[in-house]
Amino acid sequence: MADPIRLLITEGAASPFVRHLGECSLSNQFHLLIRKDDSEAALCAAAVEADAILCYQAQLPASVIRAAPSLKFIQKHGLNCRNIDVAAATDRHVPLATLSLMRSVTVAEHALALILACARKIIPGHQAVTAAVYREMGLEPVATSQGNYRPNWSRIKGINEIFQSTVGIVGMGDIGMEIARRCRAFGMRIVYFQRTRHPAAIDESLGMQYQPFDELLAQSDYVVLVIPHTPQTDGLMGAREFARMKPSATLINIGRGALVDEAALVAALRGNLIAMAGLDVYRTEPLPADSPLLTLPNVVFQPHTGGGSYRTWEMDIPAVLGNIQAFFDSGRADGIVNDWRGVMRP
Repeated sequence: MADPIRLLITEGAASPFVRHLGECSLSNQFHLLIRKDDSEAALCAAAVEADAILCYQAQLPASVIRAAPSLKFIQKHGLNCRNIDVAAATDRHVPLATLSLMRSVTVAEHALALILACARKIIPGHQAVTAAVYREMGLEPVATSQGNYRPNWSRIKGINEIFQSTVGIVGMGDIGMEIARRCRAFGMRIVYFQRTRHPAAIDESLGMQYQPFDELLAQSDYVVLVIPHTPQTDGLMGAREFARMKPSATLINIGRGALVDEAALVAALRGNLIAMAGLDVYRTEPLPADSPLLTLPNVVFQPHTGGGSYRTWEMDIPAVLGNIQAFFDSGRADGIVNDWRGVMRP
């Protein structure tokens, strides 16, 4: 029987990630190496024994990669490799693999659902059918056939296609990347903004372009907020920012409610500075019954359900451990993003 893979975990012992990892039965097939403290020196010391490294949010610098003489594989828990020295891995001829996380996928799907609901006027369409508004319009139901039907009988205005429209994603981490993948499948042009742009090869692989924040606002048909709420991002979208957007544009917020000045958003929607908003998060949750947002017809609301089924840990951990095991079993793994020349693969 082969010795278990010695797997170095970059997160500290107190990390919830390490706890979830230990709760997964597949982890019993590995010899987990956990550093004694949060220092880089402790990580380097633990790396001496490692056959593979599993990295989540902690930094994986070149010093740690070079300190592991037996290192054969690095697995990122997620897509975003900004916390990993990719060049050092490539120089060591060590494959680096990424993996889509269910926790990121579910939020990305929610963002697309809000974009489509706004573009296709899903809520007004649903309401027109359930309220039987045809009676107020003087229409009578008729039997339909392939050639005899009533398109848009409720006369909903402003239904749009997202094909060839521009989506501006503010925050291109794991969730932003998953959103970009899905927008690309819909034939959308993708621009993004964050403090540090990705390498050109990553931009090319996802079919996206970096733009300064103001330029993103001016170009985008859909502005999607994915960044965390910090003192620096509080009220990121205010009167100035809404004035920069297209009158036909839509704001989608799946980040945190405090990213948006809600009074400014109400004014922008009422004053036709922007066309619509799709909101899953709010400054106060649940959204208070007296919120002015609730008086607006051009908002799609969700009660902060972007987290989906909340089964993410129990799906993501086995997937990532399985990918590591697959590499050691067969020499192949999903999501390898570097080659021996140090060039990022699409």
